[in-house]
Amino acid sequence: MRNRVIFSLVMSVLIAISPVAIAQESAGSVPGLQIRNQLLTVIDNGTPAEEASVTVSNDVLANGSVAIPAESLPFLQTNQATFESMVGLLVDNATGFELAIAGFGALPEQPSDVVTIAMILFPEDANEIYNVALQTGVISAEDALLAAINAGIDTSTLTATAAGAAGNDVSPLGVGTGAAGAGGGDTTVSAN
Repeated sequence: MRNRVIFSLVMSVLIAISPVAIAQESAGSVPGLQIRNQLLTVIDNGTPAEEASVTVSNDVLANGSVAIPAESLPFLQTNQATFESMVGLLVDNATGFELAIAGFGALPEQPSDVVTIAMILFPEDANEIYNVALQTGVISAEDALLAAINAGIDTSTLTATAAGAAGNDVSPLGVGTGAAGAGGGDTTVSAN
């Protein structure tokens, strides 16, 4: 009986701390989560949010970040003001999808930069970011692909959803299947 109680207690503690360990592990590999954690730490230390976003973005641009590829830094440096704004949005947005939507609202004249920066910060969410950009209509499919290329994303991994796809032609069922479904392009109705 005593062993069961101890075992139950140990298992309860392990279950309770496992989400914390998983969150810390995933934050280590995602640039956006790393920067968000850094931003929240600066804010928790008493720095106002606007000032904290400038401080953190300047630190990332000056010193780099373990998770941000070095080839992405020139884009972020060239678009420093937009990057600072996007870092500020990380306070309330912890995924690439959320960040992109917030970015489109906060920076409506810069949708390409929003897509690129969101993909740099959350590369694992690149497909979601691409789709939300297309579905909201803030950017063309070509510009969204160029933004993905600027972010260093392999564009062959991006797929547009039906609502966001531009120019996806769908043939009606039965076209080219033949009357008996055997193919060959015959579209006449069977007499059977």
